[in-house]
Amino acid sequence: MITGYNTDVRHGNRVFHVQTEDKGVSNPRIETLIYVGGEILDSYRSSYEDLLSSSPLSETTIQGRMDEQHRAIIRDIKNGKYDLTPPDVLEHQAFNDRPLDQAILEFLQLEGDVETLELVLDQPMKPTFGGLFRVQVRARLCQSQSPVADAEVSVKLVSSLKKATGLLSGRTDPDGLFTGEVQLPPSQPGQCAVVVSCTSDQGFDELKATVVAV
Repeated sequence: MITGYNTDVRHGNRVFHVQTEDKGVSNPRIETLIYVGGEILDSYRSSYEDLLSSSPLSETTIQGRMDEQHRAIIRDIKNGKYDLTPPDVLEHQAFNDRPLDQAILEFLQLEGDVETLELVLDQPMKPTFGGLFRVQVRARLCQSQSPVADAEVSVKLVSSLKKATGLLSGRTDPDGLFTGEVQLPPSQPGQCAVVVSCTSDQGFDELKATVVAV
């Protein structure tokens, strides 16, 4: 089995986590999962059974297939395949059923003309199976770097083979700081990551760190 790919793709106001892995020659499949907010949004599976007739089958050949599939899905995301609303509908909705000032703010946020929330780390996240995981993040505005207080923060454990598990939740303090700690399970099937997400009126952002064995 070949080491897979994990890529975070920011598109619009969402962050997509794209994970591609090889299932091994006994089950010759390449699987790509797309996560948003710790939940699986979509999945793709392709077979490389046609390559098994090659003798010997090189890892480089399989890696090439994985790379091609991984890049193709990233292109789909950047081309808007998973956009929540088509641009023409979005423009129409921006000035309907909402106060004008709110509609203008949302439209400008989507266009990137106003500040949005971002998460920053005081130190790198290094989660390990069976270890005490401590998270310390700051929510701030991306341009002025002003703190975002009372933003909602959630910490989840995501796996390629299981549904996401909530670990921590809370809100940022007046300085935009959120801290907490939790004991991670001793093991988990599949590839696992800790996802820290933050939501407020100023936008949404998230950070991920792969969980490793001690």
